[in-house]
Amino acid sequence: MTALMTSTDLSQSVKQHTAQCFSKASGQYGQHAKVQAKTAQLLFGMLRTGNKSLLDLGAGPLLHQHRLANYSEQIVNMDLSHAMLLQGEAGDHRICADMDSLPFQSQVFDVIFSNFAIQWSQNPAKLFVELARLCKPNGQVVLSSVLTGSLYEIDMAWHALDGRAHVNPFLALSTLQAYAIDAGFEIRTMTQECLVDEYPDAKAALKSIKQIGANQLQSGRAKKGLMGKAAYTKVLNNYPLTNRCAPVTYQVALMELIKR
Repeated sequence: MTALMTSTDLSQSVKQHTAQCFSKASGQYGQHAKVQAKTAQLLFGMLRTGNKSLLDLGAGPLLHQHRLANYSEQIVNMDLSHAMLLQGEAGDHRICADMDSLPFQSQVFDVIFSNFAIQWSQNPAKLFVELARLCKPNGQVVLSSVLTGSLYEIDMAWHALDGRAHVNPFLALSTLQAYAIDAGFEIRTMTQECLVDEYPDAKAALKSIKQIGANQLQSGRAKKGLMGKAAYTKVLNNYPLTNRCAPVTYQVALMELIKR
């Protein structure tokens, strides 16, 4: 008799696979995360200075630790992947934990910074409530998140193989807005940016997702390797090219929130 997998079991399985994917990409993440670097620069422009405590939620390989030090006396770096956190310099506060189970007391941070991370939450409505809980009164949250419509070129290419979705169903900006308001935040800034990364060919574009560790489907259905050259060629041939380049499009939310 086969045991049934509960929703909790499925959630834990997805989290484990997500952490494994990011851990495998930890050593090369910085050189491939080009769009993420662009959004980080936009978020820095929103940050207030003179803070005592800042949480970098989804800190990854701590690419921003020196820049964030200009905005806060103390920085806590948190990520689901232990291997990612090991990329940072010694002496920084690092916590390996799940954003859907934040291990902090209430009202401890002046600022929460999160770049390209919250789309991995399996309960984003609750996450926004938790972010409000962690903020001190008048605390600031600046974040970026992947939105619906992202990676459509990759989804189109894979769709030619089996007709199934191979890209996570990201949320719309209006949904994030509603979650933020319901959690008690004032929305100071909210924009949607379309950012495009370009690669020399379809093979490089498809590989780019794995190189940043973002190749885990949140549905729990693991991506299976392509079986045979013919199947792989079919996917490559269906990748939409623009000016002889293979684009990877990201629709990105940029938000500045203030705890009321």
